[in-house]
Amino acid sequence: MKPIHAVACCALIVLLWGCAGLQETKVEPPLSTPSTEADAETVMQNLERVNRDLISFKGIGKIKIWQHDSLQSTRIVWAGHRLHKLRIEILGIAGQPLSAFAFDGSHFYLALHAENRFFQKQTRRANLKRLITIPLTVPDTLAILTGRVPLWENASTSLVKQPQRESYLFTLQKKHGFRNQIAKIYLHNDLRTVYQYELYENHNELSYRVQFLERKQYGAYQLPALLQISDDQQNRIQIAADRIWPDADISSETFVLKPPK
Repeated sequence: MKPIHAVACCALIVLLWGCAGLQETKVEPPLSTPSTEADAETVMQNLERVNRDLISFKGIGKIKIWQHDSLQSTRIVWAGHRLHKLRIEILGIAGQPLSAFAFDGSHFYLALHAENRFFQKQTRRANLKRLITIPLTVPDTLAILTGRVPLWENASTSLVKQPQRESYLFTLQKKHGFRNQIAKIYLHNDLRTVYQYELYENHNELSYRVQFLERKQYGAYQLPALLQISDDQQNRIQIAADRIWPDADISSETFVLKPPK
């Protein structure tokens, strides 16, 4: 590793991680146990309670990005806060930043270092399409990285057992303005562990699909260790977490990117 790359990598890790000390272990109340006749309301309550006490988090790992016939495999670091704050950095082999996305709750930032391009915009609705092609919103990304799935209030719900897989399909449907959105949530037989989430626009247009392939226990939280996100345009990313720090102490400056000098 060249010295300048080592300094850049160390500076980035210090910015995102700071001093990751020991955190007080939290114990969440037990999830509800569905009755023999499973009902959608119980499932909704269980999903709402997954990692609900997790305020902030940091992670480091590997990312693979497929776009049509190309594959990029590299490193990734991320940090998030439940108040709609997020930062994601994609790193080169030597540890130097290649691209970065940040959202501080009111401003969207995107830095493409290889192209020497920087974007900043005031908005309440930011997504990751320019970074990873797939249009994940900030709230959806925060939910997924913390082992949750996006849920909507006042949505119509249904629950169907899938005997061939010994699992259930929990469906949410709601109108958002002129859009009719459908979320399909695939659950294991315990009716609380999600293994796949699909978001559709206007009934049959797949926006994205998330597969929770592996999970790991961090204190009271069970967080994704391996997940895959894809769309119907042959775009796909896979994130393998090497380590996650739940309830991390993160400064507000972490979620703000500065233009290059």
